Amino acid sequence: MQIFIYTLIITLIGAPALALGEQPLEALQRGIDKGIRILEDPQYLDGSQRNEQAQRLWEITQEIFDFKEFSRRVLASHWKKFTSRQSEEFVELIGEFLGKLNMRRLQARYNGEKIFYVDQKIISKSRALVEIKVLWKNLEVPVNLRMKKKHGKWKVYDLSALGISPVSSYRAQLQQILQKKSPEGVIEIFKEKIREKEKIIEIEEDV
Repeated sequence: MQIFIYTLIITLIGAPALALGEQPLEALQRGIDKGIRILEDPQYLDGSQRNEQAQRLWEITQEIFDFKEFSRRVLASHWKKFTSRQSEEFVELIGEFLGKLNMRRLQARYNGEKIFYVDQKIISKSRALVEIKVLWKNLEVPVNLRMKKKHGKWKVYDLSALGISPVSSYRAQLQQILQKKSPEGVIEIFKEKIREKEKIIEIEEDV
């Protein structure tokens, strides 16, 4: 369930804030509405259009989810050990692993889940916490989204559902891995994980 919730939220928070002074919750709601319209658009019921739908969802996800900030927080102090090329590649791989590869799963599993907007807390001029609830199989799942304002746009860099956040989970795993592996070794691990995930998704689609 957690993977589905993470994928649903990460995918639906597209469309960055355009209005001057727009609040993070307002930007989030407008973006989610845009993502839901894409998921529910009847033109994509045609199987031949599924790739285009996935691409559109991925594009709006990249506009609002800050995979670089997410990566920096996941790697923590180890971020400085990565060269410019390695850090760019790591950010790209994180995005593919968490977002792009899950688009097809979301397309297959989305079933009209509802989003309720609860509250927002402005922590500073550039940081905010937004609280929402996802109605999933008649269960309201509370989700907190941490957002950061960059270049006038609010972007999500972490979220937590049922008390677990991707940043915390991946940071704990990578701290252990980086004690034994070099940055290049970590990059190779993610490449292998992506290949494995692609195979699993292909099998799921064939069933």
